[in-house]
Amino acid sequence: MSTAAVQLPGRSQGGSRRVSARSEAVGSVRLTRRGRLVVFAACLAAFGGGFTMLGDPAASTHTTYHPAKHRVVVQPGQTLWDIAKQVAPGQDPRTVIDEIVDLNALSSAGEIRAGQPLYVPAR
Repeated sequence: MSTAAVQLPGRSQGGSRRVSARSEAVGSVRLTRRGRLVVFAACLAAFGGGFTMLGDPAASTHTTYHPAKHRVVVQPGQTLWDIAKQVAPGQDPRTVIDEIVDLNALSSAGEIRAGQPLYVPAR
């Protein structure tokens, strides 16, 4: 049997390739610029996710999402304007009417009838 030398691409026939100790280390990882950017973005996302999990949803706004409310029953001949003036006498009745419409999911302010229970904002 004859032994023929096979030349690999990128290598010279007579010389040996010098390998640095850094690349020979078992399990070593070489991060490129893109790799460092990906690792940084992942750490930043993990930190941001953990930070949002610790916070309270309404603590930063101090807004009550479920306002206190009372229930009244509509009397014959009574309108939302009358109810709004009765519930919040010192405020603009139009804003109180809007709140009553929102609390009761009414399609319009004229959609009430006598005997109907309505939620009104607590003042």
